[in-house]
Amino acid sequence: MAIIKKGILGGFSGKVGTVIGGSWKGIDYMRSLPKKSSKPATTLQNDQRLKFTAAMAFLKPISILVTKGFQSVTGARTPLNAAVSYHVKEAIIGSSPDFSVDVSKALFSLGDLTGAWSPLVDSEIPASINFNWQDNSGTGLAVAGDQAIVLVYNPVKSQYVFLENAADRSAGDVNLIVPANFSGDEVDCWISFASADGKRMATSIYVGKVTVA
Repeated sequence: MAIIKKGILGGFSGKVGTVIGGSWKGIDYMRSLPKKSSKPATTLQNDQRLKFTAAMAFLKPISILVTKGFQSVTGARTPLNAAVSYHVKEAIIGSSPDFSVDVSKALFSLGDLTGAWSPLVDSEIPASINFNWQDNSGTGLAVAGDQAIVLVYNPVKSQYVFLENAADRSAGDVNLIVPANFSGDEVDCWISFASADGKRMATSIYVGKVTVA
């Protein structure tokens, strides 16, 4: 059943016959229902689906972070869909059917805010990872009050830890506490920045791997 929102001449939400109506970013749209195909999927189509599945599996656990990180995306795509599309095109490695995400190319944010300069990670205190970077306030769009966002992925545990508003850009470092059972595991680390009001994002940077103390 469809719901007419603005009278008989307005947009509608739901299904009417073979047409679906909805709204995205204030724009009403209509599209036809997809037709089922009796043709078997081609190898290329199957591979594309496998790549999509691999990208979605990697991003879904951090969908809240990705939705904010890809907020600058315009058009009909959602931020998460845009992130999946990027990873399918740029960050998938392997051969069919064993596709996976190349973490060195993975992004959780995309934008025009100046990113981190010379980021590094180390771990000397148990269950703790230290991120540090060069203060580049005043370069490009960067200001001292931009907020660092740090992300850690433990492939052994298939678990993420991230922290928003972790520190001011001018601070130059932040310490991220991770679960105690991460100790001894090698993890992947990323960093990005957001403006203080959260409306502008930097493109995240893969900092590298570190073994948690």
